[in-house]
Amino acid sequence: MTSETRLKRQKLNQRLVSAPTGAVLTSAWLKREGISNRLADYYASSGWLHRVGNGAFTTQSEAPTWLGAVFGLQQKSKSIHPGGRTALELAGLAHFLPLGDAYPIHLFSHTSDRLPLWFKRLPLASRVLHASTNFLPQDLGLREHRDGELVVSVSAPERAALEFLQHLTLDEAGYEHANLVFEGLGTLRPDVVRSLLEACTSVKVKRLFLHLAEKQAHPWFKQLDVSKVSLGSGKRMLVAGGRLDPKYLITVPAAAEIPPDAP
Repeated sequence: MTSETRLKRQKLNQRLVSAPTGAVLTSAWLKREGISNRLADYYASSGWLHRVGNGAFTTQSEAPTWLGAVFGLQQKSKSIHPGGRTALELAGLAHFLPLGDAYPIHLFSHTSDRLPLWFKRLPLASRVLHASTNFLPQDLGLREHRDGELVVSVSAPERAALEFLQHLTLDEAGYEHANLVFEGLGTLRPDVVRSLLEACTSVKVKRLFLHLAEKQAHPWFKQLDVSKVSLGSGKRMLVAGGRLDPKYLITVPAAAEIPPDAP
């Protein structure tokens, strides 16, 4: 290695010192660090950066972790975030084994955001279930999740519970799955739940959320003012062949308990 090459490598290392291990670095991130597209291409051809797709690089030859790939996505838009079941698992609030290579990755985003081609070509993309939806405001109910040097924005448990229901297959097995998850949601923050419910545009999700929360009788549920939550009108059939919950006007499995104060 010549002295000139060594100096270039040293300058590159100084610029990338803030790059988290395992993260995807997009052209936009590199530009903020003073590395132009042309210079990034040069570094990639020299083996100092590793290209994972058009406008996306890593500092290591290994494939990026899934959180590292999300880090790359969020350099363009924080709207794209781990949510639903995945966010609950990250918070230790789901009835599953820890996230592993075989588990699906649930990503949510605003309908105006699309997953870039570099992300779709990653091996981990086959595990991704992407929900493009506006049923919640894109900046409400998020938190920072840290994994080593990586910091990404993910759904807080309150938002994740609503996203989980929005993405749920509504049959008897799905209902029981949701019931098990809600058993473990005793530490939700009532003020955050209230804000999310008031902003949520899915009547189906709000009714099912309140039905399950009341069934579990968590202390935070008693602090909610349900009268401020718009629940629409008319009945909603969630589970075919089920029975009607007369309070929230949704059909649930016949064996499901109905809140004792239902009319």
